[in-house]
Amino acid sequence: MTPLQEHLYQYIMEDRFTAQLADEAYQAVRQQVSDAEAQLLAAPPEDQRHLFIQYIDTENNAFSLQLRDVFQEALLIAHDILRLLL
Repeated sequence: MTPLQEHLYQYIMEDRFTAQLADEAYQAVRQQVSDAEAQLLAAPPEDQRHLFIQYIDTENNAFSLQLRDVFQEALLIAHDILRLLL
């Protein structure tokens, strides 16, 4: 990333992204991740493979929500910048 891109990324993650932590959908997915991890750790070895796959799917879903919100914040920032320049 360029220094500007890095700065924008850090701004989104530190200043704008924290609102997602209060989002009900995000909290629900993070809870699913925690539940899946707990099940994985408690399962006998023969069941762990199946549980691990479920855990990875849930984690990927959570990460997808996170990336979606980061992308939306980037678009909002671009809009704000263009509005200031016009």
